Amino acid sequence: MKLTGRFFLTHGALGVFTLAVSFVLMLGGSLVMLRREASRAQMQALETLGMSAREAALQREDVALLNFMRHSASEPGVLYAAYRNPRSGVVLTAPQSFEGEASATGAPVVPGPATRPRTLRNGTEAVEWIQPVQVEGLRNGWISLVYSKTALARGLRDQLARWTGLAVAAGAVALLLGWGAACAIARHLVTPLKLIRDGTHLVRSGRLGSLVAVDRDDEIGDLARDFNAMVLQLKELDEMKRDFVAGVTHDLGTPLHAIRSASNYLQAGDAGPLTDKQAEYLLMISNSTQHLISFINNLLTVSRIEAARLEPYFEPVDVMAHASELVALYQAQARERGVDLKLVRKVPYVSLVADVTMFRQISMNLVSNALKFTPSGSVEVVLGEEDGDFLLEVRDTGVGIPPEYQELVFDKFYRVKQGKEFPFQQGSGLGLSIVKGLVEAHGGRVTVESGAGKGSVFRVRLPKQPKPTQWYGGRKEGEA
Repeated sequence: MKLTGRFFLTHGALGVFTLAVSFVLMLGGSLVMLRREASRAQMQALETLGMSAREAALQREDVALLNFMRHSASEPGVLYAAYRNPRSGVVLTAPQSFEGEASATGAPVVPGPATRPRTLRNGTEAVEWIQPVQVEGLRNGWISLVYSKTALARGLRDQLARWTGLAVAAGAVALLLGWGAACAIARHLVTPLKLIRDGTHLVRSGRLGSLVAVDRDDEIGDLARDFNAMVLQLKELDEMKRDFVAGVTHDLGTPLHAIRSASNYLQAGDAGPLTDKQAEYLLMISNSTQHLISFINNLLTVSRIEAARLEPYFEPVDVMAHASELVALYQAQARERGVDLKLVRKVPYVSLVADVTMFRQISMNLVSNALKFTPSGSVEVVLGEEDGDFLLEVRDTGVGIPPEYQELVFDKFYRVKQGKEFPFQQGSGLGLSIVKGLVEAHGGRVTVESGAGKGSVFRVRLPKQPKPTQWYGGRKEGEA
């Protein structure tokens, strides 16, 4: 998973967890608070009614008290209010329909306000708040408010529902803001990391002038500056290496050509007859010299590729003639190794405009590489077209390339290590790197499909015509 998505999910999950815990705690606290508020309101109503009852008993005026009781009974959740006059023993009830219930209420057993559960005659579950009323030494008076449990629970649920709605709305807003902030922070952190990642890919492809533009003062900024410093050092070392290779190849090329010319002169017998032993040694010298010259030429080609100094000379290429000549050239070597080398045409005619010399080197390097790592079986050179492009495939049944090495085989001097059961001659590690550079100089691309012990397929795709910005036959299109 990408770092942005991981950061977004982890912070979002943390935000959801925090909001869920806060929501549960808030609901629990709200429930406790609402119950306390309801109990306090009921207690206050009872005390107010008790004060009115004492005043009514002192003034012997029950009418005003009855009106106040009716008002109290009209409050939400109150079933009825009852009062027993300590002087007369008369029980007043509001509303009067609960007179029988009130008459069944006994005097409180505690000197102060108290609550007790009640089940009315109609089966209604209720809670009774009762308080004694004492007037001039008389203790047999009381005042009570009877609340419906169902009504109280419903009121509590309604208030809790309102609190819950507000909490959910606030939580949703907080969650959206939190996710938005997490997304912004993730982008702030990941964007420079993506730039550094893209920079590493460019450096990996050989573009050592690719610096990362990250202007920050934190650890990511330090990483970007260290990356840029590393790239500059690599570029300097690469330039030094390129100059060294160019100088060495030039200094080695001249004496090697002189050695080859001298050995050819001696082999031709111009300096006198040779013995069999002398001829054998001269052949060894000639072959070794040719091998060194080929290696130096490969180094020069790689240097030109790295310096972007390759300018293909575009002209029509007789693909079939060159491919047939190439197969005939390597046929003897293939038969000696017990390998069936053949040319396959997928279409009757294949057209291509490319640099002939570069095309031959691409084909030769691929076929030579396939034969080198195919102890037995077959090697096929396949010519065709696909999606308007020229397609060259070299298929073999050789030892194959493990997946972890397939991206590395096109690097300079890289060679896949083979086991002791595959005693193949290792080359310089420049052949496939040259193929990649020459193909890209034509605007094409080369890929490989392989597996350990399953053979390999190297696929070269080239545009059949050069782009207008490229050279055509050494001249730009439209020039005389």
